[in-house]
Amino acid sequence: MAKQTAERRKPKSRSIAAVVDLAEARLSRKQQLAERRVRAVLDDNRAALTRLFASGLIFTQKGSRAGRELLGAHQALLKVVDLFARMTDGEADGDRRLDLQGDELFRHLDAQLARTAQLTARTGEFLSGRYRE
Repeated sequence: MAKQTAERRKPKSRSIAAVVDLAEARLSRKQQLAERRVRAVLDDNRAALTRLFASGLIFTQKGSRAGRELLGAHQALLKVVDLFARMTDGEADGDRRLDLQGDELFRHLDAQLARTAQLTARTGEFLSGRYRE
């Protein structure tokens, strides 16, 4: 009986619980979602550019304008992907400028994605012959 009492009093080792920074977890999830959205829009944009070239309409005035606009939007989104990569790789550690750029990036991302989607849709209409200026 004395042995049972000693076993009860013996302190059990507890595992240390990890502390999770919820703000960092939210930022990480927000960044992952934004990256997926950007990559999906980039794929659509790339497909529209491919259709422009494959159809030969890139050599018309309207086609070259549509291609130039799509390439500009594509370049802007590639800059966003580069900033995401720099933030993820840890370059943002200690670099306050990247943190500020990240906040600005998230603020303007929706507008850029909407503009690119609009340009891609307009190119699709142009390719199908329904686009009239």
